[in-house]
Parts: sequence; C-alpha cells; structure tokens
Amino acid sequence: MSETANPGRVGVFGIALAAYWEQFPELKPRLEGYQRFVEAQAAAFGVEVVSAGLVDTPPAAVDAGNLFARAGLDLILCYIGTYATSSQVLPVVQRSGVPVLVLNLQPCDALDYEHTGTGEWLANCSVCCAPEIANAFARAGVRFRVVSGMLHQDPAAWGEIADWCRAANIARSLRASRIGFLGHTYPGMLDMYSDFTMVSAQAGVHVEVLEMCDLDQCVEQAAPPEVEAIVAVARSTFDMEDVPAADLAWAAQVAAGLDRLVDRFQLNGLTYYYRGLAGNRYERLGAGLILGNSLLTARGIAAAGEGDLKTSSP
Repeated sequence: MSETANPGRVGVFGIALAAYWEQFPELKPRLEGYQRFVEAQAAAFGVEVVSAGLVDTPPAAVDAGNLFARAGLDLILCYIGTYATSSQVLPVVQRSGVPVLVLNLQPCDALDYEHTGTGEWLANCSVCCAPEIANAFARAGVRFRVVSGMLHQDPAAWGEIADWCRAANIARSLRASRIGFLGHTYPGMLDMYSDFTMVSAQAGVHVEVLEMCDLDQCVEQAAPPEVEAIVAVARSTFDMEDVPAADLAWAAQVAAGLDRLVDRFQLNGLTYYYRGLAGNRYERLGAGLILGNSLLTARGIAAAGEGDLKTSSP
C-alpha cells in the first residue's frame, strides 16, 4: 500500500485575535491569505486538508475543536498568524488527541522598524505567542512540536512539515492495514517477537492469525490457469533457466494459493515462518513461499519471512 493510497487527514487552523480587526482592517485578509498558502502547501504533500479557518475567539476555538474531533484527524497544523491567547488555541487541539505541529513561520526575514506600525508588526509576530502556546500544550499533555522558519522559500522548515504530513499518510495507512501472520517467528530471534495486542494498540494494525491449513486449502484450490500465469510472470521477471520445471511449477502453485489467501482474508501485508518436518506437506508449503512472497511484495503487499511482523507493514 502506498503512503497516499489512504491519505492522512490533517487539520489546519490559523490563530489571531478578533480585537485586532476593527483597529487594523487590512490585517485579517492578509492573515487569511497566509493561511491559504499553508493549506495549499500541506495539500501538495499528499494529505487531505480539513480547514477550521482563522480562529480568533474562544467560541470559535470550541467550534474548531468539535470540527476536528468529528473529522478523525491524524495530525493538526496550528499556523500562528499573529498573537492569540493560548486559551483560544488549546480547545482546538485537545479533543482530537493527535500530534500538533505549531508553525512559527515568519512572512519576512526582517522589519523596517523605522517605517513599521503596529498593524505591520502584528502581521509579522508569529514568534511572540509560540512560547505561550508551547507552555499551555506542555501543561495540558498535548503532543506537539514547533517548526520555526520562513513562510516562503524555506526548504528546511517546509521539508520538516512535509515529513510530518508523510508520517500522517503512513499512520492512516497502518490503521487501515490487515497483516496476516502465518505460522510463527523463527525460533530464537528474540528481537522479532511481537505482542499483537501492542501492535494493534500502538499502530492500529489488525493482525490476522493464519493457519497452515488456510494456505494449504488455498493452494489446493488454485486453478491451472492461475498457476500458468504465475509461471509466465516468473519466467519474464527472473532468470529461471537453472530451476527444475517441477520446482517452478510447485512454487507457482503456492504463489497462486498465496494470492487466494490474500484475497480471502483481505490482507495488505503478510509475514510467515513454518519449519515443518521430514518433507511433510507443510514443510513443502513453507519452502515454496519465496516466489509468491516476492511477487506479492512487487505489487505492494509487503511479505516477509521468519515471522518478522515489522517488515511486512504496508
């Protein structure tokens, strides 16, 4: 599954103070323009943007918080347009329970102080309330980071924001994932032993515990045209000249069964290991999985051996 197949949902809101609008009529349209730029940049990183607009009063903060809570977000971007009290920022983020990125992005690199009035200063004072917001978030237990830099032409700052948006994509994809666990972890590889409950709790992944009987049934049901198609793909993809025909046929049969297994359990990831004994049926199945795993991985369904669950995540 690609990171944008199920795009992350990112809430974006700007902050300001309604008391400024009557005093400085040109300020609000200017800040709204900056916020539209932030939203467009975030959307360009492949996420779905949910905008709460410019939050400038405590009631508006509650409304924005309710909007974000209903939206099922993966990340929130708080753009500091100008000074705002932290009491009208905290309610926006605390209902969603997702990480918050505070954007301290200055529109210009320096002010011409001799010709700068209060209105111009307010349009360029992102940093002034960043410490206040950070303090409130820290005391309220809100997970947050601050990105400082320039609003325009700052690859470092926007590169960091892009990384967070990509992480939001991946987090949402993980929560929609169904990973099959077939057999058991390779004995003794303690670094790979996984607690399925913790995997689900921390990443939202569903782990579908599979039996070798499930695979065996799917392999038995694979029809000759399915097997022949996989043989053709294998020959066109890999150098198969030294592979005995019988071995290739068996690997293709197992690969066709794997395709059926993936479809039957709606998997987008698979990990396996099964030792088997004395050439029995399950040992042959385990030994025949490599071709099918390679073909699954090539089409975006990560398949890993040795029961290594972490490497089979989409």
